[in-house]
Amino acid sequence: MINKYVIPSKVIIYLKRIATEYQSSGHDLQARVISSSRIYVHEETSYDNWNGGMNGHDVILFLPPEVFGEVTLARKRDFEVDLLAKLELCCRSIGNEYIHAVRFEDEDQNDPYFQNAALINSRAQIDPSTLSIWKQDHVRLFISHRDKHKAEAKVLAFSLEEYGVSSFVAHDTIEPMTTWQSEIVKGLETMEVMLVYLTDDFHDSVWTNQEVGFALGRDIPVISLKLGAIDPRGFIGERQALKKHSNSMAGIANDIYELIVKRLGNNARFQSALISAFCDSPDFTEAKNRFIRMKRVVKALTDDEVDRIIKAFHENSQLYNAAYLVNHYNRLIDFLSRVSGKTYERSGRDINLKQS
Repeated sequence: MINKYVIPSKVIIYLKRIATEYQSSGHDLQARVISSSRIYVHEETSYDNWNGGMNGHDVILFLPPEVFGEVTLARKRDFEVDLLAKLELCCRSIGNEYIHAVRFEDEDQNDPYFQNAALINSRAQIDPSTLSIWKQDHVRLFISHRDKHKAEAKVLAFSLEEYGVSSFVAHDTIEPMTTWQSEIVKGLETMEVMLVYLTDDFHDSVWTNQEVGFALGRDIPVISLKLGAIDPRGFIGERQALKKHSNSMAGIANDIYELIVKRLGNNARFQSALISAFCDSPDFTEAKNRFIRMKRVVKALTDDEVDRIIKAFHENSQLYNAAYLVNHYNRLIDFLSRVSGKTYERSGRDINLKQS
């Protein structure tokens, strides 16, 4: 049977591409909404006389309850409009057809449209915030390495945490009693960037080669850290590897962080990660270092971001007892006032807006 229209057969391809763009730009909820949905294209819902006649179709995304519950009414409408605009861009070269509307609806087993809807993915997208392998609100980095170099990779992961980067180091990150292969797959499916810990034996492993292939298949940025004599091979060989020029993991971590920022290109994402790293400061030295790093990068804060810092200051003794933050220079208060455009004051562990 020959299909009467072109757009219905291409909608899922377009949506997968759009979901990838959402994820790469840090819009995780939008990407998850698309990837967890069932898709139905309702043909010929509208008609336009322009250009000899054009038929419009509606795209319906049926969402599982746990995902639909995350989409507020205001956000739902904005998301539908944005997704419609993106789909229109995808199919603008197709003549005599257009997408008339995009709608999000609850799953309904009795709805005939739902019964005929197609899964966009055979496997629903995982919400990274539900996984114990990642620190909340941090940039998610998968470190691909050979087992014998796990200890070194773990030290590097610890150094990167100061920058708001949560690193998956296989076997070390996985909790006891979990199936390690399943957890590695979850790490690969939810990572935002991959670091290849390129030792001379790296490409001898089937596992590390498959991990790199997984990242390339998802169009995830891959950064290679060259630790031996060999260069990256295959598709990752197109980019020059970062060479280890320092014996200090702190120095290497800084270089890797700058590359991650450049490759992901999402300033808002990194600002949120730096704030999270500061809020989680484990000691006074880290509180100082992470504050300096956050202060250097952050130029403006939203009310929600200010609230996160104030809440963490009240709860984390490594912040409210940190002399560098609370001495007579009032560094934290000055910073919050400058980047928020409001005036704050501190009383003990509490930070509040200054009353005029």
